[in-house]
Amino acid sequence: MSVQAKKKFGQNFLRDKNLLMKIVRESHIQNAYVIEVGPGQGALTEFLAREAKHVTAYEIDISLKPILDKLEQVHPNLNIIYEDFMTADLDLFHDPIHVVANVPYYITTPILFKLLETKHIKTASLMIQKEVCDRLLAKPDSKQYNALSVILQYHAHVSKMLDVKRHMFYPVPNVDSAVIRIIKREKPLLEEPLESLFINIVKHAFKQKRKTLVNNLHEGFELPKDDIINILNSINLKSDTRAEALTQEDFIKLTEVWPK
Repeated sequence: MSVQAKKKFGQNFLRDKNLLMKIVRESHIQNAYVIEVGPGQGALTEFLAREAKHVTAYEIDISLKPILDKLEQVHPNLNIIYEDFMTADLDLFHDPIHVVANVPYYITTPILFKLLETKHIKTASLMIQKEVCDRLLAKPDSKQYNALSVILQYHAHVSKMLDVKRHMFYPVPNVDSAVIRIIKREKPLLEEPLESLFINIVKHAFKQKRKTLVNNLHEGFELPKDDIINILNSINLKSDTRAEALTQEDFIKLTEVWPK
């Protein structure tokens, strides 16, 4: 039985078994508790259920139930929940969780933030748009470097597992993909309330990329520009510096000297 992919759910089905096995193998989920976002027709789900201790898969498209029901019958360690992952209460999980998913590209960023904010999620292997993967891995002084690059790399060790060409999906999307590997840090680099301040500073710093750090932070925090220049100078940053020139360490130093 086959189901037509639905554009409104961002569905593109991946069926290459060798690729699926590679993703599962390099996600290191043997005997682990796994969450899958959007199992679709169950191609990846099948391999996850063979390796993991338990798989919980969130599927928003109820029309896929006849296909996924058959998988549940074969794998007693598989539980399909027909619910929007973005509204699911992940705090119900108490064991360390590993996420493996081919995520809908149009909600990649909200999914990333939900994973970062969920305490029990330890790792994630996510199929995402290659361009987004490049941004998440970007380093200072590159065009792709942005607030999400800094925030994700603050929370986790991030690497690219592999590239995936568009022709490996059905229907064929307009872009190539990549699988990104995220391993969350065991301890935060900053304790609260500094961590929240750090994220706020980063978001404001990149608000308008053509503007200097001073101008963006002035607009974001309503501090006098002279005060901001003095703060930057105290950590050896020039007044004409832009956000893309700052390393993660620079943003941490800036947070530590920022007025509380």
